[in-house]
Amino acid sequence: MSPTGLDAAAREQFRQLLQEMKRTAADAVDARLHGDGEHRHDEAGLPLHKEETDDDAAAETQRQADVAHLARTATALHEIESALARLDEGSYGLCIDCEEAIDLRRLQAHPAALRCAACQQQFEGHRLRAGGRG
Repeated sequence: MSPTGLDAAAREQFRQLLQEMKRTAADAVDARLHGDGEHRHDEAGLPLHKEETDDDAAAETQRQADVAHLARTATALHEIESALARLDEGSYGLCIDCEEAIDLRRLQAHPAALRCAACQQQFEGHRLRAGGRG
């Protein structure tokens, strides 16, 4: 049993789950960037929605949605990679702030969690007070 309270079987289950999440996120990025392969934005590989509508504002809104989706997915991929690295290091399941074990139910709900629920709540409260920064 590790300091996190996770046995080898549980760690392997989380590894498989995280790897599946990584594949799903990578597939989502690929689908967003390549779309149908015909209508792509020259710079980022994003679909050119202007060909789908004669409304420039609607096309720009969709392009912004594509960029936002890619940003969220890139963040999720980073969190997943970080969780996989913590698995390799043996620190997966430990809160990065208080260094206590993260509750198993939290890990099951959010396998890439960095913090226990109490520290996450404190972190989010601090970010809100700082105006969303940090």
